[in-house]
Amino acid sequence: MRAHAAILACALALAFPAAVRAQPFESPAPGALVVSAGLGGGVEAGLDAGKAGLLEAELIVGWDLPGSAARTGFVWRPELGLALGLAPDLHVALRPGLRLSVPGTPLWLRAAADWSNARGEDPHWRWILVGVAWEVRMTGALGFSFEADTGLPLAGSAGLPILVRAGATFRF
Repeated sequence: MRAHAAILACALALAFPAAVRAQPFESPAPGALVVSAGLGGGVEAGLDAGKAGLLEAELIVGWDLPGSAARTGFVWRPELGLALGLAPDLHVALRPGLRLSVPGTPLWLRAAADWSNARGEDPHWRWILVGVAWEVRMTGALGFSFEADTGLPLAGSAGLPILVRAGATFRF
């Protein structure tokens, strides 16, 4: 499944080169409601091979806010994600988190906590996630994002997460 996500990300990047070149990079405008949806997968390192795969769809809602010094160009986004996982089993995850823009670039840094009922357990804190996202803006409202996350396992049944995700971002 990891190959499918990589193929999708490459296809999206190749399908829109003219649109990407036509849009000069602009830092995100603070004050926008941001909704993103993506499909991702990966592995949990340190677990048995049959239990280590990850596949999930994630919906994230956040609000872009200006940094404390608006002239620096920082934008931070408190967000809440809801993931529906299909592997290692059918599960749901809730992910409160925070993103921080890297001024002058299309990069975002991400930190989130993952609360899940994976592997048939009662809901528990599974991971602390950290990662980076790259957002290609097509218009002021639509963009595509490519993300990579890793983190720290918080439960004995969880391995070290290595996740990649591709999706769309909508600003309102």
